[in-house]
Amino acid sequence: MSNAKKILILGSEGFIGHHLVQGFSSMGYQVTKADIKLKEEDNYILINAELPDFTSIFSGRAFDVCVNATGAANVQLSFNHPGIDYSLNVANVFQILDAIRRYNPACKFINLSSAAVYGNPAETPIRETAATLPLSPYGMHKLYSEQICREFSRFFNVQTISLRIFSAFGEGLRKQLFWDLFKKIKAAEGVVELFGTGKESRDFIYIKDLVTAIECVVRNGTFDGSVINIASGTESTIEFAARCFVKAFKKDIAIRFTGDNKIGDPLNWRTDISLLRSLGFNNRYSLEEGINNYVKWVKENGSD
Repeated sequence: MSNAKKILILGSEGFIGHHLVQGFSSMGYQVTKADIKLKEEDNYILINAELPDFTSIFSGRAFDVCVNATGAANVQLSFNHPGIDYSLNVANVFQILDAIRRYNPACKFINLSSAAVYGNPAETPIRETAATLPLSPYGMHKLYSEQICREFSRFFNVQTISLRIFSAFGEGLRKQLFWDLFKKIKAAEGVVELFGTGKESRDFIYIKDLVTAIECVVRNGTFDGSVINIASGTESTIEFAARCFVKAFKKDIAIRFTGDNKIGDPLNWRTDISLLRSLGFNNRYSLEEGINNYVKWVKENGSD
């Protein structure tokens, strides 16, 4: 473990935040959690969902690292309610960084950005230097958040880094492809329909590998406003991923693709993670292993 012992996880009750709390705690970090869920627990800070006050979090405490796992991660929401998405993914990042600037300037800040900033890349594998052409307000707002991190790094000497996370999945995720597949399989009578042609591709990263990647960034990352891809480095088609899921589910289901793409969805992603690997990251889980673990969880918890 690095010298950064005290870590704050903002958004600790969400999918990624929850796994970060578990992972960093098991590695020996002193973890403080913060979220909008009302609960009484040691080392937990309640955030007011309507009027979040990040000043109060940093004015009386000192952290070595803050991971911002708050915000919205819903492309369709960003089209329907762009103001909400902007508030959660942009304005809050500014408020957090300003509180760090004023009260805890030595705290390193990790911004969870998104591969959505790339849109449909002109070439693959996608490097951090690729053009950023978002296809949705969500992707645009994540790009804004990165620019804010660069602002605070350049002008105020706050140590920041933005992680462009690709298709993260795993236990606890109740949205996106594999959750949708689970819900459709439960209701299906032999056939499930999915958007697209099946030839669209993603770079899936299992949640436990994602936690490992972020810990590598904490230990070895350059907090100078830079960005870094967080992915497995392996391209998989949606059709292949869906068939792996059905196989793990052990149900006789056929998959049919509608040929229609959802607004804001990119076509193909394959990622260059050379920079992440230079920080010591090696993924341990294949897509099939991650899906098997997720299917086991979803069978036990999917009706909660």
